[in-house]
Amino acid sequence: MASAELVVHRYAMALHALSGEAGLREQVEVQLAELDGMLAENEDLRKQLSNPRVGRGAKRAVLTDLMGSAVCDALRRTVLLMTDKGRAGLLPLLAGSYEAIAMEAEGRALAKVASAAPLDDPTRIELTTRLSAATGKQITLEETVDESLLGGLRVTIGSRMIDGSLKRRLEMLQQRMLSVPLTAGS
Repeated sequence: MASAELVVHRYAMALHALSGEAGLREQVEVQLAELDGMLAENEDLRKQLSNPRVGRGAKRAVLTDLMGSAVCDALRRTVLLMTDKGRAGLLPLLAGSYEAIAMEAEGRALAKVASAAPLDDPTRIELTTRLSAATGKQITLEETVDESLLGGLRVTIGSRMIDGSLKRRLEMLQQRMLSVPLTAGS
């Protein structure tokens, strides 16, 4: 985990604990997703929050206006603490980190699946069942089509990747064939 991600992960863990104590985890998750959406839509705001020449007070004011009065206290305090500590530029990473922590705490996991063609329903069900059994978690699939795989699947869950693609198998075969010494006179 990169240092910026590690810092944000710590804030997200604290926010998750605070929101759990207050019984507001789902509300925080929704509000954090809304804040993340606003940040994603506004490139100028992201640049302003990342700019060290913009004072922390100005960043606080902008974020306070952006969040409004409907945001729960735990989220507001976390965002403003990050701003006060010079971490406002990292706010776009907070929602993803919080979601990962929430999923882990609830026994859920996201599996990113790349396949050469769209998965059909029986394959999707079989894959979800097998991944759930292997991880002990409820799996949610995030599917993408990558025609360069030629066939098979590439599955990523957290930091683990399982590459069962035809492309990878052909690469491995090529490496084995190139590593075998050729003998003269055969």
